[in-house]
Amino acid sequence: MTKIVKMEGYEIHHPKTTLKNKVGTSGGISLKEMEQRMAKKMAGLTEEFLAGIPAVIKTIETSLTKLEKGDGGEPEQTLLFRQGHDLKGMGGSFGYPIMGTIGEGICELTSRDFKASSLSLPLIRIHLDLLTYVAAKRIKDDADPNAAPILAALANARLK
Repeated sequence: MTKIVKMEGYEIHHPKTTLKNKVGTSGGISLKEMEQRMAKKMAGLTEEFLAGIPAVIKTIETSLTKLEKGDGGEPEQTLLFRQGHDLKGMGGSFGYPIMGTIGEGICELTSRDFKASSLSLPLIRIHLDLLTYVAAKRIKDDADPNAAPILAALANARLK
């Protein structure tokens, strides 16, 4: 039964079971079981992240193409920056730091320090192409044999 404490006109409900009871040594799940459950949850979230990458690529492609044709401006630049920023944060979080590095590059190339008309569109295009390749091959990090040319291309795809 839930314990209810009345205090200064408020009711505080204390549940019968607490987290400590659930993970304690008696009657709760073990640390190993918790780790297994979390690994399974993270694997599911990682798959969701990867399933969302084609939409990110399409968004970047659409905005970049508008800019390349001269039909885009600040809204497309902002959208490119936002997509890069999301990749930068989520790539590493989900075990794909190369995607994070690509996202970081997109952020640097589309920051507010630049006017939309003076963006280095060919460099942004290189980052998009690299992202497409990395996503297709599911290259996670520099331990992957396919990573070396990607990392070299990223190192060279910087503003001088």
